[in-house]
Amino acid sequence: MAMEFEIAAIIIIVLIVLAIGLSFSIGANDETCAPLAAAGTIKFKVVLIVGGAAIAFGTIFFSQGVARLVGQKILGPGIKYTVFMLFAVLISAIIWLIIGSLAGIPLSSTHSLIGSIFGVVIVYAMFYGGVDPATAFNWEILGGVVLSWFLSPLFGLLGTYLLYKIVDKLYLSKKKGLNEIEKSEKNFAWALVLAIIFAEIWVGANSAEALGILYALYSNGDLTIVGYYFFVVICALIAFLGLFLAGRYVIKNLASQLTDARPSDGFIIQLASAIILMFCTVIFSVPISHSHVIVFCIIGLNLAKKKEVDYGKLGKMFVFWVLTFPIAAILAGLIYFGFISFGMV
Repeated sequence: MAMEFEIAAIIIIVLIVLAIGLSFSIGANDETCAPLAAAGTIKFKVVLIVGGAAIAFGTIFFSQGVARLVGQKILGPGIKYTVFMLFAVLISAIIWLIIGSLAGIPLSSTHSLIGSIFGVVIVYAMFYGGVDPATAFNWEILGGVVLSWFLSPLFGLLGTYLLYKIVDKLYLSKKKGLNEIEKSEKNFAWALVLAIIFAEIWVGANSAEALGILYALYSNGDLTIVGYYFFVVICALIAFLGLFLAGRYVIKNLASQLTDARPSDGFIIQLASAIILMFCTVIFSVPISHSHVIVFCIIGLNLAKKKEVDYGKLGKMFVFWVLTFPIAAILAGLIYFGFISFGMV
C-alpha cells in the first residue's frame, strides 16, 4: 500500500512537470506575433515581451472556464480522473504530437488531448471503473467541444471575409496614391500592436491543455485550490519564457516570409481570430485550435481579395484534422489498458 502511494505521488509530480512543459510549448510554438515582427513597428525583443506578457495575462485571469471543462465538466456524473488516467492522456497526446512534428503535419494539441481523454475514459469505464460507457461523459459538453472545432474555423473564415470587406469599403478603398496608402498602412501597423495583444490574451486563455490537467488534479483532491492557482501562475510565467526564449525562432522565421504582407491584412486576421477565441473561451468555455482558426482566417482574407487558395494543402490538413481525435483516443486507450494489464492501477 505504501509502495502504491509512493508511485502515485511520483506520477503526480511527473504530471505537474509535464503540464509546465506543455505551457512552455504553448509559448514556444505560438506564431501570433509574426505579423507584428514583420511590420517592424516596435523592436523585436519588445514584440516578444508584449506577446509573452499577454499570453501570461490571459492564462492567469481567463483560463479557468476551459481548464474546468477539460479537467472536470467533460466527464460524466461521479467520474473523476485518476493519476494514471491523466498520465496516459499526456503520454498519448505528446506521442501523437511528436509523430505529427516529425512528419511535418500541423496537428492540434487541443484535439490530441481531448481525443486522448476520450480513449482513456472509455477504457476505464469498460475494463476498470465499472462505469457504463454511455454515462462516462457529459455528452452534451463533449459534443459541443467537437462541434466548436468545425464551427470556429468556419466562423474565422466568414468573419475575416466580412471584416475585410467592411474595412476595405469604409477605409482602404478610399486611399488613393502611394503616399496615402503607405500612411494608412503605418496607422494599421500600430493598430496591429493592439490586435496582437488582444489575440495573445485569448491564446493564453484558451490554450488550457496544461491547466486542464492541473484542474483535474485539483478536482480529484491531489491539489488544493491554492496549489492549483500557484501552478497556474507558474504555467503562465513558463508560457512567457517559452515565447521569449524559443518562440522567437518561429516568429522570426515566419516574419521573414511576411515582409511583403500589409499590416492591414495582419490586423484583420488577428482581430477576427481573437474574437473567435474570446467567444469560445468566455461564452462557451471550449478549447479550440488557434492554428486552425488562423488558417481559415487567411483563407477568408484570400477569398475576400480574390486571391488563389491552395485547396490541396487544405484538404490534407482537413484529413489529419479529422483523424487526430480517433487516433489519439485509440493510442491513449491502449496505453491505459496496458497500465491495467500490468496491475499498475
